[in-house]
Amino acid sequence: MHLRTELHTAAQRSDTLLVLLAPSLSSIDDFDAQGFVDAVRQRQLPVDLLLADVTIQHVINNTVAATLLSEVLEPAKANGYRTIWMAGISMGAFCALHCAAQHADQLAGLYLLAPYPGTGDILAEIRAAGGAAAWCQQQPSTLDERVWWQWLGQESLKAEWATPVYFGSGSTDRFLKGQRLLANLLPETHVLMLPGGHQWPTWKALWDDWLDHGPLACGAPVQPVKHAANPA
Repeated sequence: MHLRTELHTAAQRSDTLLVLLAPSLSSIDDFDAQGFVDAVRQRQLPVDLLLADVTIQHVINNTVAATLLSEVLEPAKANGYRTIWMAGISMGAFCALHCAAQHADQLAGLYLLAPYPGTGDILAEIRAAGGAAAWCQQQPSTLDERVWWQWLGQESLKAEWATPVYFGSGSTDRFLKGQRLLANLLPETHVLMLPGGHQWPTWKALWDDWLDHGPLACGAPVQPVKHAANPA
């Protein structure tokens, strides 16, 4: 997995890290080319950035969560980061959800930009059950994206959102039908739809809005990483 860190200042690290997971058929360089890094710096947000691309091979091998834990989250904690947010685009958001479903206690929250919602057969299964909130109460699964759909559904049922999830997509996104199933699980105030399709200009507009109005906006309270209790 390719990684690159962009520090808030050259002198020292911030205590907040924002991890960006790239979409498929893209690279971490696209975050620079499309203005995502500059957007953070222009707002002078006191966060460090870590750009990462999780490959399709990690998805196929079911190693997404383990890889992000060992290569991103654990090193970040060792480097002193107290607050870790994870944002992803399309397949990157899909991977962020995999990570959160297994390691939510390591994350302050997620931002999902135009998330890839999974394969048609699983989405049909969720619809047939009456939506993800009803579906997630069935037998838990350790396979594929069912893991994070069940995590999201259970979080929605509890309505506590210890690890808050924010969602943004374009009104003509090609994955919109599945995305709506996901968005319906979230608080309305955490969901944003803007005009546009599954493409960088839409994602950049969503990114700008989240930076301006989301939890990392200047003056917004910062939620620290939750640490799991030590076993007895």
